[in-house]
Amino acid sequence: MNQNGTELGLTIRMMREKKGMTRPELAEAAGISESHLKKVETGSRRPGIDTYQKIIRILGEDVIAGGGEDTVKGNCAARIQEILMDSTEEQALFMTGLLEYVAKNIRLAL
Repeated sequence: MNQNGTELGLTIRMMREKKGMTRPELAEAAGISESHLKKVETGSRRPGIDTYQKIIRILGEDVIAGGGEDTVKGNCAARIQEILMDSTEEQALFMTGLLEYVAKNIRLAL
């Protein structure tokens, strides 16, 4: 399994833990077996789109899923997503505003 499958699974696991759900609870709510969910979280199996949507709906979060490329931009986007997922709402808003400002004005700094 490529790195993106692992990252998707890790994101699902982090979201589940952030919500305070156990793996059996999420598996039951999504209508899948606990062993299937474990494989999804470890990156050894990717969920079908219907299962993925159920999991995301249950967790009540939005997830950015990148393409299959292992690029500098892709790695940076994954790291930014990890940072935002671990921040408070206020921190996430501040960091997003800061990133937007830098993106608009980067040519001034170069």
